[in-house]
Amino acid sequence: MEGIRTETPGACLQMSRRELLRQAAMASALAAGWGMVSGRAFAQGGPRVRPLRFVQLSDTHIGYQGEANRDIPGTLHRALDVIRSLDPAPEFVVVTGDLTQAVESEAARLERFRAFREQMDTLHLPVYPVPGEHDALMDQGQLYQKAVGPLHYRFERAGVQFFALDNVSRGFFVGDAQRQWISREIARADPLAPTVLLTHAPLYDLFVPWNWYTYDAKEVLALFSRFRRLTVLFGHVHQLAGQRGPSVSQSAGLSTAWPLPEPDALARLEKWPQSASDPDMGLGLRVIDVASSGQMAVSNLLLSHEKQEEAVL
Repeated sequence: MEGIRTETPGACLQMSRRELLRQAAMASALAAGWGMVSGRAFAQGGPRVRPLRFVQLSDTHIGYQGEANRDIPGTLHRALDVIRSLDPAPEFVVVTGDLTQAVESEAARLERFRAFREQMDTLHLPVYPVPGEHDALMDQGQLYQKAVGPLHYRFERAGVQFFALDNVSRGFFVGDAQRQWISREIARADPLAPTVLLTHAPLYDLFVPWNWYTYDAKEVLALFSRFRRLTVLFGHVHQLAGQRGPSVSQSAGLSTAWPLPEPDALARLEKWPQSASDPDMGLGLRVIDVASSGQMAVSNLLLSHEKQEEAVL
């Protein structure tokens, strides 16, 4: 949503698409570091899970029209073809926000939500989305709840606990009411079981000038302080990024809409015009395989050149 973006004055960050490929290629090494940290947590015991595969999509921005991606529906369609080709097939798909591009007209917003759902329905798989600011900030999530579903909820699959959170509909924070809901749900959760938080914005200060943060992230993560196997999957930043800690790993999925530059103190947040020679550059999705030990292996599937980066969370 253009109106909420905070920009830092200064020269625009110059970054070639070749540099973007370099960034993606480095992602597996970064993610491997998260794996080493997570591995220590897994060794501390806890319930075993049934092997599980799911897919993370993010930032599909249905309805966008511009030079950053001249065929938004086509890009998502290609990503869904990749999902349909997976063997073994995933059990479900999570979507970490910005399903649609923000627009003033309520009728147009409803049409964009409908178009997103129609595309996802072709997978014949359960889909678990969370809202992005483009989906929910304009009206504090009222239309999103009517067209898509609840802003936050909890579910469990194969012994893995998922908390789908809203950290965008009233600004970049979770808020008191939702934190109280989390506290109630945690009372029924297993702190030794693998636990995944699905959010749109990161639960740490990735780059505050571009709204790549959550104001009350520390308070949210403190609620999960007893949890030994905590993973945060987020979107919003349109690139591979993350942070590791002794018991929590945070990791951003690729966008299917357009890539964004790495954060820089003197850069403005701008989209690249889509390349005619390689329209899928910097776009992709990720496949997450959970082993019976609870360890999560991630394959970042880049639509460009069908490249794949494998790592461990």
